[in-house]
Amino acid sequence: CAIGLKKWNENHPNNASSSSNNSTTTLPLSPSPSPLEHSSFEEAVLECKDLILASVIHACQDHSQRVRYYATESLFNVVKVIPTLAVQHFLILFEILRSLYADVDLDVRSGAELLDKKLKEVLVGAINAGSFSVDVLVPLFAKFVGSGTKHKQTKKLTLTWLQELVEKLIGSPLLEFLHLLLGGVFAMVADP
Repeated sequence: CAIGLKKWNENHPNNASSSSNNSTTTLPLSPSPSPLEHSSFEEAVLECKDLILASVIHACQDHSQRVRYYATESLFNVVKVIPTLAVQHFLILFEILRSLYADVDLDVRSGAELLDKKLKEVLVGAINAGSFSVDVLVPLFAKFVGSGTKHKQTKKLTLTWLQELVEKLIGSPLLEFLHLLLGGVFAMVADP
């Protein structure tokens, strides 16, 4: 991945020049890339997308609160820019989102809330477009609903996801799996 970006940079050097005029120096300016160069750069980045996601996910589990916060911001940007990647790796992203929701740092949790909204938007759109199936989500939510988690924020996260999916999915495909989730939902709601 890094080698591919390095080769791209070697093949597309900046034609920038610096000039000086009476002790005034101008900074070198890079020319705007042509559409062809821009698309080849995007292709190089897309080749690295899994590596980018893995690096950001790893940083979300760092010991430093500051690193986790910036990693949460980065993860939001990855989901925003490459939504198909978020759909492909949703199960991993949801696990990370749960851990960020339970974080001790308030800034990390607030970043996780923004990530949560964006991830919901992307996933609901993918399901309604037919590029992701609700059948994949049912075992995940059945696991979390039935696990009896004690952390208030992760309970709230799981319940809001279920609510979002029931309200916004076209044709209510989650309703046929309601019997798998309902007992756990009642237990979560009843437990303060």
